[in-house]
Amino acid sequence: MSRPKPFLSLEEIARLPRWAGELVRKYYAGEASHFLLHHNIYDLIPANGQYVDLHTFLQRRLLGNKNVVFYNRSAGITFGSSEVERQFLAHARVADPLLSREALRALPREPSRALPLIERYLFHSDQVAVILTFLETLVPAGEIGYLSGEDRNTLVTLQRWITSSRLLHSDNIVILIAESLADVHARLRQNSRLVTIEIPYPDEAERFDFIRHFRAHHPHVKMEMDERQLAQLTSGLNCVHLSALLRSAQLDPRGLTFEAVRLKKKAIIESECFGLIEFVTPEHGLESVGGMKSAKDFLRGIAETIRQGRWEEAPMGILISGPVGTGKTFLAECFAKDCGLNVVEFGNFREKWVGSTEANLEKILSLLQTLAPIVVLIDEADAALGTRRTEGDSGVSARIFSRIASAMGDTRNRGRILWILMTCRPDRLPIDLKRQGRCEEHISLFYPQNEEERLEIVHAMLRKNKLRHAIEDWSSITRHPQELSGADIESMLIRARRLARHAQRDVVLPEDLERVAREFIPARDELALEYQTLVAILEATSREMIPPKYRHLSPTEISRRVEELKILLGE
Repeated sequence: MSRPKPFLSLEEIARLPRWAGELVRKYYAGEASHFLLHHNIYDLIPANGQYVDLHTFLQRRLLGNKNVVFYNRSAGITFGSSEVERQFLAHARVADPLLSREALRALPREPSRALPLIERYLFHSDQVAVILTFLETLVPAGEIGYLSGEDRNTLVTLQRWITSSRLLHSDNIVILIAESLADVHARLRQNSRLVTIEIPYPDEAERFDFIRHFRAHHPHVKMEMDERQLAQLTSGLNCVHLSALLRSAQLDPRGLTFEAVRLKKKAIIESECFGLIEFVTPEHGLESVGGMKSAKDFLRGIAETIRQGRWEEAPMGILISGPVGTGKTFLAECFAKDCGLNVVEFGNFREKWVGSTEANLEKILSLLQTLAPIVVLIDEADAALGTRRTEGDSGVSARIFSRIASAMGDTRNRGRILWILMTCRPDRLPIDLKRQGRCEEHISLFYPQNEEERLEIVHAMLRKNKLRHAIEDWSSITRHPQELSGADIESMLIRARRLARHAQRDVVLPEDLERVAREFIPARDELALEYQTLVAILEATSREMIPPKYRHLSPTEISRRVEELKILLGE
């Protein structure tokens, strides 16, 4: 057997999608004969003026001179043409002359019987292309000891193919397909002779080309925007999604509106990610945040840097810490709005089942690349990312941490993906996440320290909640004897409005607020509050953000008190 002559010219290869061009070049150069395609495998791909599925693209565009054999657990062995089927069955008959015609027609579906037949054809024929789909069902991820006997045999079979010098120096090719790498057994996907190629979501130019193609065949689709604008608005969607979006517009008398694009994009992406991420549409900017002057000034500077496109000056990530009720999430969302970027929030990707957790994470990280530039919010980051323990989870926590840390520290994403971690327990976050190159800026928030800060929060909460009132003196809040958070102040205002409504009034009167203030008791554990305050002080990277009453304390004194509180809190 000898290496193949190129089926495609250099000009044709140059016109292929980038991932397809990479596959073809590596194959013709003799670097590899086995390829693993993953990620956007169910999309439509341009081929000779049409958009086709991946199977059709591979067979017609990349493997036009090959005898193509397909296999998956459900459909079993199928063929690219009747001629290939005839050749395949002839090989099977030679291998086992006792096989009846009926047995040959009923080819096995189970891997233990199907793969040996494919292997014989692959090793003893020329110009063969084998395409195995739904690879994760053949060699699923997990500890080798937990695989079934059939799965272990399949793993060994595929490893034997990949490491075969005979195949490497032949003109045959094997293409494995899986949506998520994390769902495929590590021993296979990490084999050095297997070339892993990601099929990405289409970029803006590719989305534009598809939109133009679709409208050329459906010229009566009404749109509020032009084709270029639609391509810009649909980051994170593939061609299948775009097709569904445009087809639905054909049935709407209003056509495709800006609001429809926003809502359908949100629904599509959140559905595709199984609720793992949620699009956030901040309504307020930093001007709506009460108090926190130092923090707001600092964040305004970063937002201005991003708006001006000075990506090289943008931080990789920001850590916002502080006691519960200090408005960490609200501050982050307001900052994101001022940046003018898309905003998503991480959902709970830590699931019970080992494989799905990692697959979910990979899906999210791939999507973020498509949606960039983007702000990523992770609330309660200590719960989501705060452990690398491996007891009882087969090392899942460690791998999750490693993957997120790697994504956060990828300098290629500076200015494209801005991570914002929020937590009241920054001490539970691994130091690796908080170092320079990941969470480069640390912002600590605290309860308002004086009457002026409390009054500013009052006015901010009035605007946020659109509360009508006839109050001029706010001293019942600003001079309240208890330590109040922003959340406490908002709760007091909401209670006062509720009292007014019970009295059949739309306007809050001074007596409503005074009654609430007299009765209000903050719901908190004072020891826990002190602990959260002190660990936030230790995280602060600006002395200006530390409350004046704590500035005289040394880090050693604060650390000593933190250790005392740990004992009192039973940690």
